[in-house]
Amino acid sequence: MAIDTDAAIEFFGTPVNLASTPALVADGDFSVTGDLDPWTNVDDAPMASVTLIMEVEVTADDNSGCNMYFRAIDVEGSNSDEIPEAEYRHTFVGFFPALNVTLALQRSTQRIVVPNYKTSSKFEVYIENLTGQEITVTTWTVIITPIAIGPNA
Repeated sequence: MAIDTDAAIEFFGTPVNLASTPALVADGDFSVTGDLDPWTNVDDAPMASVTLIMEVEVTADDNSGCNMYFRAIDVEGSNSDEIPEAEYRHTFVGFFPALNVTLALQRSTQRIVVPNYKTSSKFEVYIENLTGQEITVTTWTVIITPIAIGPNA
């Protein structure tokens, strides 16, 4: 069946790989500032598809994965939200499950609501490693694809 004209459909923006110089993330730890490049929502998209790509050196624990948090940057002038940590997690955007495999690149994708706070909102992305194992150096990144909804032509 064809989608009717003017029916609501999704439009996908250009995927952005936030790879920078990610460091090792020990089990129970958070990634740090500078691990990933910041992401600016230039499309002001209300949603996004977010993919975490990672590798663990030993099989991840059953039912484990990573929590992901967004940190709003330059909210008022150069003032930004606090960096996520155990006592201040702030803007949780999703849980990304890990597979029970060793030394294999894992991909976990979630659809999120983007916590926009102004036009072209800018975010730093952090992960909290809950896999039971360390996430190896330079083998993890995040890819964000903005999503909007509009009428079918």
